[in-house]
Amino acid sequence: MRKLVFVMIAALGIFAITSAFAYVISQSNAMTYSMMDSDSMSSMMGGMMSGMMGGKSMMNSGSGMNCNSMMSDVPQDVIIKLKSSQAVFAGKPQSMTLLVLDKETKKPLTSAQVIVGIEKGAPMSTMNMIGPMFDAENIGDGKYLVKFALNEKGYYTMHTHVIPAGKSMHLMMLNHEDIGIVVK
Repeated sequence: MRKLVFVMIAALGIFAITSAFAYVISQSNAMTYSMMDSDSMSSMMGGMMSGMMGGKSMMNSGSGMNCNSMMSDVPQDVIIKLKSSQAVFAGKPQSMTLLVLDKETKKPLTSAQVIVGIEKGAPMSTMNMIGPMFDAENIGDGKYLVKFALNEKGYYTMHTHVIPAGKSMHLMMLNHEDIGIVVK
């Protein structure tokens, strides 16, 4: 029972942080992106969750709840397809092309906002974000170009959020997909 109460308090904390985050997003995109750098994101989510769970990860706590419960496993309104190789080279400018389709019509979304953040390691495992989140460049026909450079070899996760044109920014968490990147 004590664990259940603790998990419920953690869930309310996540909800409060998500609500505050959504409010900030609606006020200023530039301010929001700067909040999502590795230091603040790590301390905001990683430190809080680790402390609340007695050093255990929410993902492995056995509670049936995890950090990913804030996000959809499969994007709600869109299909995100990677059109580039997931293997890239360390220390060199890289780009990946994403194709974003409307889930119902299967037609390209030409006016969506695609927001990307890159995390070192597996999804939501380290909360070690590599720089702030940023917008992918709309290159037409539902294609979006993500430009980045990673200096260390290893596995990374590209957190991809899509906000369809005319939709609320609150949907970014429901239209989220993690894409693995291997840096050689």
